[in-house]
Amino acid sequence: MTRFPLTWPSSRCLLVALMTAAVASCASSTPEPKSAKSANGERDTAIVHEPCEKDSAAAQKVDVNGDGTPDIIHVSKDGREVCRVVDLNLDGAIDAFIYYDGQGLERRRESDFDRDGRADEIAHYERGVVVLKERETNFDDKLDTWDYYEGPRLVRRERDSDGDGIIDQWWQFNNPNDAKCAVVASDQNADGKPDPNSVVDLCAESYGAPKAAAPPPSSAAPLAGDASAAPGQPGAAGAPAGAAVPAGAAPAASAPGAAGAAPAAGAAPAGSAPPPANAASQPADKKGP
Repeated sequence: MTRFPLTWPSSRCLLVALMTAAVASCASSTPEPKSAKSANGERDTAIVHEPCEKDSAAAQKVDVNGDGTPDIIHVSKDGREVCRVVDLNLDGAIDAFIYYDGQGLERRRESDFDRDGRADEIAHYERGVVVLKERETNFDDKLDTWDYYEGPRLVRRERDSDGDGIIDQWWQFNNPNDAKCAVVASDQNADGKPDPNSVVDLCAESYGAPKAAAPPPSSAAPLAGDASAAPGQPGAAGAPAGAAVPAGAAPAASAPGAAGAAPAAGAAPAGSAPPPANAASQPADKKGP
């Protein structure tokens, strides 16, 4: 990204200086940013390749599959390896440049995942442990995502979702047991800060996580001794849950508080209509009353 000095005097400022002889105050002032958003979270999005002298005469080249093209190139300086070039899938194209510190630990890795000859991810290491990954995710050859790690775990992400070089998304990975769970905030009003009303929890119930099953209503509990009733579904005595019961012929036992004693299980109340002929509980050889 090309940047100009913040103290570079504008033509208007020079005109004011000539007219008022206030050159010093004009030249030392800092121009206001284009918007409030550009004052915060600005990032250099250029993907810069760190040199690795893979073509030097001292480079050690290894042809793993014997096709005449080196698949691993070790580049050394002062008796130690400083970088390595790797073709991981043996297709003749470079997949990664790996760089080492003075102790021989990895300090940087440039990876090309889409095989276009340009890095899509630059990982930074401290004492051999990754701490930051700068990523290009939308094929525009500019960095747009910054992932921060603590140990092996991704804990925070900052993104430039619209490609203007300004961070406008903040991710917090809040569940150590599920790497997909994150709380995401966005800057929708271009003030350079997360908007409170934009926060989304990717593992919350409101964002697609399954909800716990609601307990059945207390009034719909199955009758005692009615093993054929499904949980939460009242059933007629002697008939399976779901069997149709004619209107006005509900068993007295299904209406708590009704006058009179409840009939025994399986016995139809006096004056009630017979169960339907196709009821599953009706024996095949029984024709009704």
